[in-house]
Amino acid sequence: MRIALIGPAQDAVAELEQALEMLLQDEGFSQIIYLGQDGAAARTIEGWARDRVDPDRFLDRAAELACIGSGREIDDLLEQERAARRWAVVRQLPPSPARAIEMLDTWVVVAVFDKSVLDEDDIASAHIFVYGQAQQPDFKRFGPRAFFTPGPLSAGGLGVLDAMADGSLEVQLIDLEGKTLSRETLRARSANVVVAT
Repeated sequence: MRIALIGPAQDAVAELEQALEMLLQDEGFSQIIYLGQDGAAARTIEGWARDRVDPDRFLDRAAELACIGSGREIDDLLEQERAARRWAVVRQLPPSPARAIEMLDTWVVVAVFDKSVLDEDDIASAHIFVYGQAQQPDFKRFGPRAFFTPGPLSAGGLGVLDAMADGSLEVQLIDLEGKTLSRETLRARSANVVVAT
């Protein structure tokens, strides 16, 4: 199970489109979370939907191609439909100070734009905190917890949280081509059990 993280795009529209296209091609992501507050990811997806898929025309076009279309035309139409369904994995953070809380296997992930809104209850109840407001990528451990940001998209990095089979959580910073720039592993800690006699 994997989650991708995109930092705030600001004016990096071409980089946002490149990042979304690369991440959406990987069907292993259960979610792609945009860590900005500017709505850029939603606008990009809406623009793609208008340009590539007209849901009102899909069935008419499918029926037409079934009768007179080539195999290539039918494949193209079906690929557009699959792409539209994949876009549903892209999530936008709620407006600050709200938080997005996700479960990634046994790991509790809290995503915010500004980490300063986190309170003691947030910190006590989660394992990893991801945030968008930053000047550069950063990863810091604090005991059993970690804070991670891929930084602004203009810095060229994207985040990946990957729940591993051994129970650990791998935190990666990748570039816009998908190459790993850095990698950290968080190990699951077993609960301490106290037996009263």
